[in-house]
Amino acid sequence: MLLFIEGYPYNLNAIVKDGLSVRDILKDVVSVPVKEEYYAFGYVGYCYSKAAKDVIFFLPKVVLTGERNEDNGDDTIFGAAPHDIIDFSSDSTKEKFTEEGSKEYKEFLSTLSIWIYRTISVYKETHNDNILESKEYQGESSGKKVKHNTLLDVIIALRDFNKDNQDYFTFIAKNVHTGVNKIQWQKTITSTNPIFLKGQPVYTDPVNRKKMVNFDEELLIIFFSILNYIKEEHGFSFYMNINYQLISHDKIKRSYIGKNYGCRRLKQIKYKYFSDKALRIWDLCYAFFDREYKISINRQAEDFLLAKDFDHIFEVMIDTLIGGEDKNKLPKELTEQRDGKLVDHMFIGQGLIEQSDLPAELTYYIGDSKYYKRSKNDTVVLGDKSIYKQYTYAKNVIQWNMNLFLDDSDDGEQPQLRDALTEGYNPIPNFFISARIPNKKEGSKFLSFDDAQLVEQANGVQFNRQFENRLFDRDTLLLCHYDVNFLYIVSLYGRANKSKQATWRDYVRKNFRQKIQETFNKLYTFRTIQPRAGKDCYQFLKENFSQLNGKLYRSKSNKNYLVLALMRGDDESKALWQSLSLRQASIEKEITENNNIITKLQSHFYVSDAFTLDEELQIDDLPNVGTLKPLPEESKKQGVLMVMMENYEAKRPEFLPAGKIAIGIKYTRDGIEIAENLQSIGYLLLHNRKAEGQHLFHAKNVRLVKNVDELPSDIYRNIQTTEMYILVDIDNNKELDSSNINAAKKTYTPQTIDDAQYSLINDLY
Repeated sequence: MLLFIEGYPYNLNAIVKDGLSVRDILKDVVSVPVKEEYYAFGYVGYCYSKAAKDVIFFLPKVVLTGERNEDNGDDTIFGAAPHDIIDFSSDSTKEKFTEEGSKEYKEFLSTLSIWIYRTISVYKETHNDNILESKEYQGESSGKKVKHNTLLDVIIALRDFNKDNQDYFTFIAKNVHTGVNKIQWQKTITSTNPIFLKGQPVYTDPVNRKKMVNFDEELLIIFFSILNYIKEEHGFSFYMNINYQLISHDKIKRSYIGKNYGCRRLKQIKYKYFSDKALRIWDLCYAFFDREYKISINRQAEDFLLAKDFDHIFEVMIDTLIGGEDKNKLPKELTEQRDGKLVDHMFIGQGLIEQSDLPAELTYYIGDSKYYKRSKNDTVVLGDKSIYKQYTYAKNVIQWNMNLFLDDSDDGEQPQLRDALTEGYNPIPNFFISARIPNKKEGSKFLSFDDAQLVEQANGVQFNRQFENRLFDRDTLLLCHYDVNFLYIVSLYGRANKSKQATWRDYVRKNFRQKIQETFNKLYTFRTIQPRAGKDCYQFLKENFSQLNGKLYRSKSNKNYLVLALMRGDDESKALWQSLSLRQASIEKEITENNNIITKLQSHFYVSDAFTLDEELQIDDLPNVGTLKPLPEESKKQGVLMVMMENYEAKRPEFLPAGKIAIGIKYTRDGIEIAENLQSIGYLLLHNRKAEGQHLFHAKNVRLVKNVDELPSDIYRNIQTTEMYILVDIDNNKELDSSNINAAKKTYTPQTIDDAQYSLINDLY
């Protein structure tokens, strides 16, 4: 096997094997420049060099670890310089690695070659474009056994033999099964006892023709079981018209491969075969179980699959595995934006604040895939152009969504990003996806094709905003960067198993949401706020819009609570904010302002304790919850008639059932203030200057009665020693919450402690 790495500059005149240079080996495979000494080949795939009489495998550039070779500063693969391991099968290659594992590397590359081949094959079936190498290759005839064969070579040979020998398989099957069920009557009559029914003998256990073990059939069972295993494991398609009881996929993997039973059993039955066909089947099966066994292989032109611009195939893989068909269902204006930008990956999913299945409460996920080689410390460095292009994607989507609802043309299937009440915006998850290969630092996941995890890149968060501390502002955009295991991606895409792809798609979308929530939790605290009964919370939000803008969002339409997001102020969060280019002074200022915001909100809202985003928001079940809707005009009156009332429980039956009370006032400063503000009184507060003795009601109708004779005879009067009264109709259906009200905040003297007073509701909180 000869290894080349996509994008790595090779010395074309360097001798590789048997006196052949890189130029000699590749000149009949790909286009090789004549004058250049160094050249980087932009191919990924599998082909064959007639000059070298060996397989060539162009590896994707993501196998480069980003670590530097100490001798010359080049990129390395498994600790070795790429130009030192071109002849990967040579005895000297393993000495080039700085760590043990050359056997693991050989097995890994053999498996990777299959998945690269399958990936390009699947792509070729669905995309007819010019990124696949179209050069014609002249096939070579079989005859001599190749020096080295990969598992991919064996699979292709198995595929071709199956395709070219269907008549042979049909002949064997017919010959084996002829007469199997024919009854031998003589042996049946002499060896079994019949049952007589109506005088006629009935033989319930007839003797059939005894079939001897047929070793041709056993070999075919192993052959077709291998094909079935390859079909399930690697996604190859085979035509099999023979109905055998095949060996299960798990048994092949666990016993025939894992415990080497396949090789042992084939050796036991080899002496039974003499025909060329049977021996060829035996050779192919044995080579599948023993990768060191050499077989002759017919090199066909269609076996060679090379792709240039593999970054496009990687983009298609990610879009297929993460987006599925969802991107095709979106309006074209979202994915093919009016400024000419084309969005790589996009789907509609659960919002980041809380879960909902209603289309209007979902959000857009916007992603871009980056097929870059790894930099030092196993990271991918993004350029400013890529980052700001991603921000522009999101801004274009927000504006398109705004226009949709402003023009009243919504079809009911699109998220509604903007909340009309708070004018906050549902955050859009913005992300990059890049490829990685599990290395030895990850222990048991080393070179694993089964590691399906999504890994957050170190320092993989970008932040764009116009204002600090406004998560729900349309210009606040967080961009997160994640890695996927390249080996898992190519195997999942190459297998072309729709069910397994859908399972991983569900996993990765859920994982996206969780990981972006975790990022938000590192940067912000979250609280729910619920309106207090009797408070004009709608008007409060409008009056304090500038201070609350971008901090509040109604995550579910028409629900009676809001979500408050404020910058975190602990040391870990401050360090993260600073890494996102926020100045320390700016952080401190916003943290101080947070406390003022919470205090101010408490005058009209119940504010929950801080929590972190999770799958579900926990909404407290509170008594006396008000509304976020605009209140009727009479409910907007903010004046409070404060009345001293001892022994409330004893007196309440006198006035509360009727909903009417007469409050006596005197010709004092407090009495005059009450009379002057009569039209603004919307509340009646019965108190005893103590927090536990307060009772608050809506005052529906308030009027001044200057003569006691004008009072209704059956109305309750709080005092009997005055001529002037305030007649109040009470909303007795519901007592309002007064737990945060302090009547003592209104100044009084020992002489006026029992007198009625006037105040504003906000002044008493």
